Amino acid sequence: MSNQSDLKKELERWKDKYFEQGESFDGQKKLIQDYASLMQRILVRVSLAAEHTSDELDGELASLRSAVRSATPEKNDLEKRLKRIDKLILAADESKQQNLRKVASALESIIDQLLTLKLPRKQKSGLKKLLKSIAKRSSNIQEYPAILSEYAKLQSEVLSVIVDPDKKEAGFLSRLLGGGSDENASADTASGEDSSLSEEDLELETDDASNAAEELAPGFSSVARHIRNTLSNLLDQLAFPSSATREVAKLRGQIEKELVWYELGPTLDDLSNLILSVVGKGQREFSNFLKVLDERLSKVQDFLVESQSIDDTWQDKNEKFDQHMRDQVDEMTQRVGKAVDIDDLKRSISEHLDSISSAVDQHAGDAVEHQQAKEEEVEVLKERIKAMEEETRYIRKRLKEERDKALKDSLTSLPNREAYDERFELELERYKRYKKPATLVVADIDFFKSINDNYGHLSGDKVLQIIAKEIQNRIRKTDFVARYGGEEFVIILPETDLQTAKQVIEKVREMIGRLPFHFRDEKIQITMSFGLSVFEEGLDQGQLFERADSALYQAKENGRNRAEVRSEASSD
Repeated sequence: MSNQSDLKKELERWKDKYFEQGESFDGQKKLIQDYASLMQRILVRVSLAAEHTSDELDGELASLRSAVRSATPEKNDLEKRLKRIDKLILAADESKQQNLRKVASALESIIDQLLTLKLPRKQKSGLKKLLKSIAKRSSNIQEYPAILSEYAKLQSEVLSVIVDPDKKEAGFLSRLLGGGSDENASADTASGEDSSLSEEDLELETDDASNAAEELAPGFSSVARHIRNTLSNLLDQLAFPSSATREVAKLRGQIEKELVWYELGPTLDDLSNLILSVVGKGQREFSNFLKVLDERLSKVQDFLVESQSIDDTWQDKNEKFDQHMRDQVDEMTQRVGKAVDIDDLKRSISEHLDSISSAVDQHAGDAVEHQQAKEEEVEVLKERIKAMEEETRYIRKRLKEERDKALKDSLTSLPNREAYDERFELELERYKRYKKPATLVVADIDFFKSINDNYGHLSGDKVLQIIAKEIQNRIRKTDFVARYGGEEFVIILPETDLQTAKQVIEKVREMIGRLPFHFRDEKIQITMSFGLSVFEEGLDQGQLFERADSALYQAKENGRNRAEVRSEASSD
């Protein structure tokens, strides 16, 4: 009876287990079906999005949608369809690229035709700039709305000039800040906490040089080759530090290509920064020399003091010796005087003793004279050392003044590239020692060349000064910002991780973008792009800079006016 009861229980247990497995299987089956249904819907939506690429591809995608909706297609059927779709997509992509090239060629032809007209410098410069950019941007279909928008704007300006050729072009100051008219005088400033710069601070000057490009170009071309040769020879004769290899190669490339007159100023600025880097290295070596010299002078002075002490001791011993000799002589004289039996011997010894006493007196006198002469020499030497110390202090002061000048950018008053090299070495050592995070930032003003081209280098210089001041005001006193060269800046944020650094830089970027520049009622933005790289173990200055520079390049590629980060994780 007991066996039957146990068997019944076992059967019930297996029955329950079977039902549980069945329910679990049904649940998994429903989940798979839901997943398959979702994938089918996704496939349908994606195929619809790819429609109108080509007739053949549209037909293949429609057939695929029908097959997916009607039933579960066979694997072999899907694989065959996929191969056909792959071939059609490749063909469609090639056709799309050909069409894009045709559109780009048509745009270039239209712009070339416009350039044959007599146009003001601004419109001609804008058309040339757009023409150059089409070659780089034409392969990306997403760029075409912006390209066409730029072309439409330029075409409108050109037509306006043709219709009304006597209309004068507003000066840069009035266009950027609204001139002096009442309706344009007010600028859209950001909130009170944004920028401490006044509108007067933001007034950018224009120069007549940029307005006479065509007149100056022929004359400049006649001396351009001589300038190139002179600058190339200068580069060959200078010994640059290894950290400047990248900049030397870049500068050499700028010099060897055909120089345009308005590019000469920035090129000379870059060359000046590199020369200051070499001078700074020499100054550091001279500073180390002075330090060694100071240590040696200190040792000389210590030696003289010790020598004086030794001489004093010798003099004291010499006086004791003299007194001792006299005492001995006196004693011998007294004893000889007591010897009554040998008169001749007494007389002879007495004469010799007189001679010895006289010699000792002479020796003591000579020793005193020698000591006096030596003391006089020591005093002269001390005076000379004192004069050398004063001269050393003067040289140190002058060296510090010159070094401060060599480490400062004359235009923006920021530290320059040489100062950045020094500070980076310090921060890298600090990072290695304390293992606290630090971030390097490389920044670049967007489309800065167009400011110089369109409005002149005085305006470009003012932009650099304003942005340098804004960046300096937006970071901590413990942070470091330097002008690296041209429109490029570097920022070091000690004890700052990548996330915090990104937040800081985003605020700086937004602040710069809100600086109240205006063209009549239209706001003109001057923006910056930033690349960030966190300090990492095993990376030197060049590698960290390359990472930040690569992030900056990515920011430029992604549309500018943005900050991108680069780290070991992101690079992998």
